[in-house]
Amino acid sequence: MTKTFRIAIDVGGTFTDVVIVNDVDGSLRFAKVLSTAQDPSLGSLEGAQQCLQRNGLVASDVSEVIHATTVATNAVLERNGSVTGLITTRGFRDTLEIRRESRYDIYDFNLQLHEPLVPRNLRFEVDERLDHEGNVVVALDESRIQFIVDKLLENKVSAIAICLLHSHVNPIHERRLVELLKEMAPEIEISVSHEVSAEVREFERTSTVVVDAYVKPLVRSYIERLASGLGRLGLPDKPALMLSHGGIGSALEIVNRHPVRMIESGPAAGAIAAAYFARQIMSKADAVAFDMGGTTAKISLIQNGMASVTHEYEVAHVHRFKKGSGIPLQISAIELLEIGAGGGSIAHLNDLGLLNVGPRSAGAMPGPACYGRGGLQPTVTDADLVLGYLDPVHFLGGEMQLNVSASRSALENNLGKKLGLSVEALAWGIHDIVNESMTAGIRAHAAERGVDLRRFGLIAFGGAGPLHAYAIARKLGIKQVICPFGAGVASAIGCLVATPAADMVTAYAANLKFSDWPLITKRFEEMASSARAMIQALIGFGAVTVLRPFIEMRCEGQGYSVIVQVPEGKFGAFLEGELEQLFYQAYEEMYGHQPPKGVSLEIVNLRARIEHPRKTQDLKRPTSEASNQEQSTAIKGTRPVYFEAASGYLSTHVYDRYLLPFDVWLEGPAIVEENETSIVVGPDARFRQESLGHIVIEIDIKSSLQ
Repeated sequence: MTKTFRIAIDVGGTFTDVVIVNDVDGSLRFAKVLSTAQDPSLGSLEGAQQCLQRNGLVASDVSEVIHATTVATNAVLERNGSVTGLITTRGFRDTLEIRRESRYDIYDFNLQLHEPLVPRNLRFEVDERLDHEGNVVVALDESRIQFIVDKLLENKVSAIAICLLHSHVNPIHERRLVELLKEMAPEIEISVSHEVSAEVREFERTSTVVVDAYVKPLVRSYIERLASGLGRLGLPDKPALMLSHGGIGSALEIVNRHPVRMIESGPAAGAIAAAYFARQIMSKADAVAFDMGGTTAKISLIQNGMASVTHEYEVAHVHRFKKGSGIPLQISAIELLEIGAGGGSIAHLNDLGLLNVGPRSAGAMPGPACYGRGGLQPTVTDADLVLGYLDPVHFLGGEMQLNVSASRSALENNLGKKLGLSVEALAWGIHDIVNESMTAGIRAHAAERGVDLRRFGLIAFGGAGPLHAYAIARKLGIKQVICPFGAGVASAIGCLVATPAADMVTAYAANLKFSDWPLITKRFEEMASSARAMIQALIGFGAVTVLRPFIEMRCEGQGYSVIVQVPEGKFGAFLEGELEQLFYQAYEEMYGHQPPKGVSLEIVNLRARIEHPRKTQDLKRPTSEASNQEQSTAIKGTRPVYFEAASGYLSTHVYDRYLLPFDVWLEGPAIVEENETSIVVGPDARFRQESLGHIVIEIDIKSSLQ
């Protein structure tokens, strides 16, 4: 029997989303279940089974399972990873605490910094030394290793991170340490810096390998439980994992090599989905990807149909908006701005007695007050319900009933009486504050990159994204909002359109004019070979891979660098002039001006993305759900809905997403309901369902700003 279906599972803080695609016609089927925080694999398995049963499918129809999860991220955020030790070069024991000796906010006298994941008593030094070119200055002293291992075992360490000075240039001492540790403590997980982060910057490299070790036992246990559960259901038991850089890889390969690269895999999947939708729908694929779920909102920029990728990432920020307040990671990652604003974000009074929302969330349990699961605190979802944006009997397609009275009580008892506000005024205040918080974050993110948002569209997804997208677009001056079909499960869709890929980096330092191009070519070939092995672990030995090479460059003596793509994948001295021009162009885009003329350029790192291209296909609703109905057929009824443009409630048509006609413009105000989310369209906007089932909203910005 031909296996024509693939299944994607995305675990969020509140809901777990499941999407099945038919690879023959591109049709999609969805399911959404509450996440199981105690063991996310349980919700994943329940969602997969539910999605199969609803659509009359059996496990043997499925050829591949792709998974996105925040289990690694949550381990760092919640500090519930493994007890981890660190072995480093003598004199570098306190690298994690010294950091960069800089303050992320020079005006904050009560500045907080995150505590190192490895306490000082579990950080050990060894005598060894390499110079910056990788030459051995002091040989590794092996006599103290047994003492270090004994001390670590006494403290019940289950993972060890190794980061020796300049090992990214020459890993000889790190490799020997790994050999000794495997002999002395074979049961302990080991992460080693030359495999996890083979590039310069000691603090960032140390931080990255420590996080890798910290999450490795937890991630391994989780993936093993998931794989075992999939096998019991008859599904493929070797899942693929969504990685932070937007590609997918073998789960077992990632767990064995470097689980740090699955940090933020769910949000990365959302950005990949948004880029796919932008290419599919927009003539100029420039958009803000806006993903709002139950716990957080994630924002990323899509330019020319591609999500932005960074090689300097931070996780677990002490201050959400302050770069430098998190734990730095030297990994390739989709560039995301995360804001503590979701449907479950709790409204409260701050120290000044003013209304505030988030970042604390009610999560899936107990959840918002309207869930009826014991939650008593007012949340964004409760406010949206009171404002008429949600139908209490249609939530999750009618599978979950919402209690309006519980929402009103939570708003009035916790905040309304204290502030002297009606429940309706308070609900609008909560909705507007959370929108303003997300708008401010988007503006700042765009300003840092010199982007004029008025030229961009807004692609809204996640369970709460389409509810808030219209209001946010008005605040930003964005005219077009796109709510893709399956917006409530878009991150899972992103898993299905992502390509098997690996991002590699190797250190190479030289003046551009005196570069050793045969050696550079060899290094790229080595990276391609290593990445090919990773991709083959997922696809099989027939995998065809494509190399996209990049060179990281800087002005001589400069501390930071920019990355340029090697034209046409060719290497040689004849490219020096072209690379120089590409560097100047990238430098100006980043800093707003060109570097001084006559300054020598130097290469810092060689980077590569190796991909296994997949057949592109338009994903769409199942043919059985296609609609050519009249507008009146799609109208489910009317209800009062609050809109700022009207300064109050308006009688608003409620549409069934699945019965909307194609390519017919309809006027707002309107609420468009589907099983996974609801879409809000204001009175100064119009909307249509285009041919693939995506909702396109156009806002009269001139009218909305008056």
